[in-house]
Amino acid sequence: MIAFFTSPIALSALTAMLIAQAIKVPVEYLRHKRLDWSLFINAGGMPSSHSAMMSAVTTSIGLHIGWDNPVFILAVAISLIVVYDATNIRRQAGLHAERINQIVNG
Repeated sequence: MIAFFTSPIALSALTAMLIAQAIKVPVEYLRHKRLDWSLFINAGGMPSSHSAMMSAVTTSIGLHIGWDNPVFILAVAISLIVVYDATNIRRQAGLHAERINQIVNG
């Protein structure tokens, strides 16, 4: 278990995820003038901690084992799926929520 927490790849992943989660609090404050500390632990929203983590992992894998390694190529593929999900599917869910609210509110 100690090897996991001393791995540069794992450390970059955890750091990116924590930074992305921490950024959500001031972004919410700038947008809505309210502090919501629960955003630090809640999933969802932007910036996407999932995308940040996968980007950090992918970059770290490339730096540590090589840009032409099959593991790096796999990490790129997974990262693209995660980023696509974070941007497109969440956007679509937001559009659906707006339409449902319009129907309910008449």
